[in-house]
This record gives sequence, structure tokens and C-alpha cells, in this order.
Amino acid sequence: MAEFYDLNPELLSFIITLLATSANGATDLARLSATCHKIFFLSRNPEILKNVNFQRISVDDYEEHHDLNDLLCLCARAGNQAAQSMLGKALLENDAFFWLMILEHDVPLLAQNAFANGLLRHQKLVRRFISDARGEDISIMRIPLQCYLIVCLGYDIAHFSGILLAVADMCSYYLEKRVNPVREVRRLPLRGVNIALPILTRPSGRAHRARVLELYDVLFNDHE
Repeated sequence: MAEFYDLNPELLSFIITLLATSANGATDLARLSATCHKIFFLSRNPEILKNVNFQRISVDDYEEHHDLNDLLCLCARAGNQAAQSMLGKALLENDAFFWLMILEHDVPLLAQNAFANGLLRHQKLVRRFISDARGEDISIMRIPLQCYLIVCLGYDIAHFSGILLAVADMCSYYLEKRVNPVREVRRLPLRGVNIALPILTRPSGRAHRARVLELYDVLFNDHE
């Protein structure tokens, strides 16, 4: 009787893809790929890594991912946006291992890695974090983001371009939303007045991100 591991590679890859894109994709893929060398090798296909689901993964302890062959690193190099966002956060929090991995991506250690199918740049990873991170993560990253921008661009450019203020507004928006998720709006009755008053609305979180990303792209393109 044929066993699961005896299936042809195409069918196994299809099953692995379904598993990797499920709700617990990253966790389940890591467990399955540890069962045998054949599954491990097939699961390192760049197309699979690019689509691994990290939705239920929260990376708070980066040390357990300090390995060039760790699933988080492999997925980020394959173009997985969620993994790239997580690495962007790690860089902003000054994780030394990931900074070394990024800055020395062309050293023999990475060049000899059979699964290192893509190079990573810190500008791209931080941008991905700004674009895709959860609001609750953005809300606590004002100082790290501003420090990163000042180091990369210089204080004068970061300040006078307006990106420091845009980052402050973005982070403050999400912080206020987290602290006060529901704000009661009280309207005072206007007796005998029959006029339509304009309703002023604050920029949304998406608008704040769009403003930061607009400035970010201009500034970092100018520095490449």
C-alpha cells in the first residue's frame, strides 16, 4: 500500500501548497517539512514560500528565527509580503541578526544557501511593514520609524520633507484608535436653527499610510 510520502512530487507539491496557504499555514508547513527530507525539499519551492500564510503568527521573540534557513527568512526572500513585513518590524526594533543578514546578503554564507532565491533590502522591508502591518503594531513604532528615517536620510531631509510628522500622525492615529476604539459623539441641540452643518472627518488610517508611503518612495528613490 502506497504511503503519503510515496506520492509523485507534483501531487505532493499541490498538497503542500494547500497546507501552506491554510489558516495555520506557516506553523503546519514547518511541522510537515520536518517529517522527511523529501517534504522539506519540496516545501522550499519559491512559489510555495511566497504564499505561506502567516496570519496567525506573531513574531515577538526573534531569536528563535535566527537562522538563514528559518521559514520566516526563506519566505521573505521568496517575496512573501507578510514575512517581509515581520522582518521590517524586526529591523526597526534593531534585531542584530537580521540587520547582519541584510547588510551582508552577498557573503558566501548566504550565497551558498541553496534556498536563498532572493536578496533583501532594508528599505523594502521597512516599507512593507508600513504598508501591511496591523494598526496595533504601527501604533507603537513611532520612535523606531523616525529613528530609522533620520539615520537613513539625515535629520534635515527627514525633518523638512515632512515624513517625520507624517509618521507621527500615522502612529498617533492607530494609538488613539487602540486606546479609544469607540468614541461617543455628543451633539448639542440647536433650537430654532435649521441649517446643515458640515461634518469634518479625520483622515483614515489608510490615508495616513498612503501619505507616509508617498514621501517614503520619493525620498528613498532619491537616495538610491
